[in-house]
Amino acid sequence: MKENHVTPVHPGKVLQDELEEIGATQAALADRIGVLPKTVNEICRGKRGISAEMAAKLSKALGAGPQFWLNLQTNWELSQIDRRSFQDIKPLAA
Repeated sequence: MKENHVTPVHPGKVLQDELEEIGATQAALADRIGVLPKTVNEICRGKRGISAEMAAKLSKALGAGPQFWLNLQTNWELSQIDRRSFQDIKPLAA
């Protein structure tokens, strides 16, 4: 397994940066995409991940494709894995 040398960031950090760049609030985004402000706040604080549905909503509101948001989420989750917990697993097939 090749190690990635880039330190992934939680997608909420990217979302918060994007909101600041365009001068929008979390509440305004929440209203625009039809979710509670708490939901957007929890994502921005790294307390909640981005689902496929949320990725699609963010894509419509902010312009980046849904795959962008899902890739951020996946990269973050993979960076949080303790690889030692499965280092003894051997391949099933050669």
